Amino acid sequence: MTEPSILHLGQVVIDLSMNIDHLPERGGDIFARRTAIKVGGGYNVIQAARRMGAPIAYMGAIGTGPMADMARGALAALQVPAQGPVLDDCDTGYSVAMIEPSGERTFVSARGAETRVPEGTYESMNLVPGDVIYLSGYSFCHKDNTRSLLGFAEKHQGEGFPVLFDLGPMVADIALDVLDAVNGLHPIWSLNEREGPILAKRLGCQPETGDVTELESLCRSLSLRLDSPVVLRAGARGAWYCQPKDAMQSQYIPTPQVHAIDTNGAGDAHSGVLCAGIFQGLPIEEALVLANCAGALSTTQRGPATCPSEEAIRKAASSLQ
Repeated sequence: MTEPSILHLGQVVIDLSMNIDHLPERGGDIFARRTAIKVGGGYNVIQAARRMGAPIAYMGAIGTGPMADMARGALAALQVPAQGPVLDDCDTGYSVAMIEPSGERTFVSARGAETRVPEGTYESMNLVPGDVIYLSGYSFCHKDNTRSLLGFAEKHQGEGFPVLFDLGPMVADIALDVLDAVNGLHPIWSLNEREGPILAKRLGCQPETGDVTELESLCRSLSLRLDSPVVLRAGARGAWYCQPKDAMQSQYIPTPQVHAIDTNGAGDAHSGVLCAGIFQGLPIEEALVLANCAGALSTTQRGPATCPSEEAIRKAASSLQ
């Protein structure tokens, strides 16, 4: 029998970053002051789960070419199996980030194999008791991935597998019928303080206070509307958690106070550690505290895949007690 694992149904891509003095004028050419190339996207969540010692498998598509080779190498270094389809006719995609001295980032992305998951891929997965599923809102920007994920949702709704749905910045762009289909899995919806009000507006969900910026009330209202658990993250202010069976008793989840220098990837660290905690059978409140600590500590380092060690995460969590 296959051993249980966290199953990552998102996208691993390559991130190229260039620190520049200014954006080039149209038709112009400039030289970067500093460059870096790293594996990113869904890899950041995977790295965070592995930091906590949890097994995780990448189920998304990988291409053929130098970018795909880099992705495979990074996953192998974490002892993470790449169990998704391999596409021979394209490479893994990449994103180019141009970073100005102010910190402003301008992106150009190239879609690759990770956006072309063949139909039936996720439906054909054999789940075993103990599996935890990770879903990313970014997946629903791509029609092939959307089609396969909707098939997965239809097949497994009502089965009770734990699912974390990290909605992300695409919250305003995913079709409502798609969100409804995913919600058939009764996932834990993880949103930040920008995404929560946008989703509430789209769902016609009015907090009892009438103020969508009042996050505790918003968390309760979203959980009731979705009939699913909701985590509403608010950075240095901590997070709120609510589940529909006890929606009037939202729980505040504290977070350590740190000097943040780069928030890129904090949400990914949070998601990866939360998945690990759920997989390891921790009470959800404990898993959320660890996830908050991981997200906070990740902001003290530059780069996207900066989840700290399990020891550092647990030390930070103990300081909150």
